[in-house]
Amino acid sequence: MSKAKPIVTRALVPKDYLRGPVFAARPQKVGRMVQIADRVYEIGGFSPLDAGPVCPALDMRHGRACFTMLSFRQIGDGDTIKFSINEFCRVYAASQGGRYARDVRRIITDLLNCYIRVHMPDGSDSTYRIIERVEITRRPPRRKPRDGGPVQKEIWLDEVKMSPEFHRLLLDISELAHLRIDVLNRIASPIAQAIYTYLPSRAVHHKSKADAFEITLSTLLKQIGQPVPPAKSQRAQVFMQHATTRAGSIMAQLNGLETLSYVLRVDLTETTDGADYKLLAWVEPRPLAALGQPKAPKEAGRPPRKLMAAWLASGGTDEGFRELMKRQADLTDYERELLTAGRIAVEGSETFFRMAKTLLGEARFDILLGEAKGVILEDQAVSNPTGLLIARLLEAIGNQRKSG
Repeated sequence: MSKAKPIVTRALVPKDYLRGPVFAARPQKVGRMVQIADRVYEIGGFSPLDAGPVCPALDMRHGRACFTMLSFRQIGDGDTIKFSINEFCRVYAASQGGRYARDVRRIITDLLNCYIRVHMPDGSDSTYRIIERVEITRRPPRRKPRDGGPVQKEIWLDEVKMSPEFHRLLLDISELAHLRIDVLNRIASPIAQAIYTYLPSRAVHHKSKADAFEITLSTLLKQIGQPVPPAKSQRAQVFMQHATTRAGSIMAQLNGLETLSYVLRVDLTETTDGADYKLLAWVEPRPLAALGQPKAPKEAGRPPRKLMAAWLASGGTDEGFRELMKRQADLTDYERELLTAGRIAVEGSETFFRMAKTLLGEARFDILLGEAKGVILEDQAVSNPTGLLIARLLEAIGNQRKSG
């Protein structure tokens, strides 16, 4: 029996969360200040009304929970996200729940209570929480216990309502970027997790070791909220120790990780003055096969096989497919402009794109076209942008939730 391929899970998140270490590598006792571009993020350690309980700064447990939560967000959901604890834990920790469910509830409570204040260069600031409100329901499990034991109700986080300020961030597609949640949640070390959230955005324009992005270990550890050992050998040890363990060293965990379109590469070397070590980071193209990019489908009278398979995997039916295809819509001028800007070949694939638009809905389809354009604009070019878009459309169709 062939081994099933892991599900690739992405989330659209605010770009600033991938430009700097918003989430610390370790639990914090006070607030943190993080410089990201021309803005300063004040994370935790204060109450907006200078009264009431104060939550410490968020760390990677909260970062992974936030990003995992956003991976369940669907276009048209508005400011609410729905998922069960079990569904969440499967993405967050490859677990059905159990002890992780208790931890997740505590972490989500922190996201509900922690305030983030963004200081703008003009002297103004804005304050928000990630989550505004959570409503919990308990439902009968969708599967009965195999051993005939007591039936425990399944906990659903209904109406996970994002704060209005955070939701507004997610409505500006120009200020969003994708993060590979499946990759992030497989990383064992919180330090490596924190580095992975923002290092690729700095390494993406560096395509070889000779032209690598460089950062000293002292600076890197400070940025992610880690103590900075006084000796350079101790700082290097943080990144090189545990090499013989199953997870491997932090360097081993980072090297070879997949990003949206590349493979991240890292190395350590001494600084020129010998006072510290520096981390080198660059990216290499991912093999076309690893991207799962099929060839552009040929125009044909029947639906492409992979498209139909994705539709059925999402819970759709043959009859439902046929009914939707009767209302198949043409591509708009705006969509054609997005396809052109993303270097997508429409000729030979137009029928596929019309079908995908019909199955996904215009709003979701346009978001995916905008992301394809963004890949090119951010210099995340791939050798086959048409195939990459088709793969992502198929993934979106296969993963969309069906009601009823």
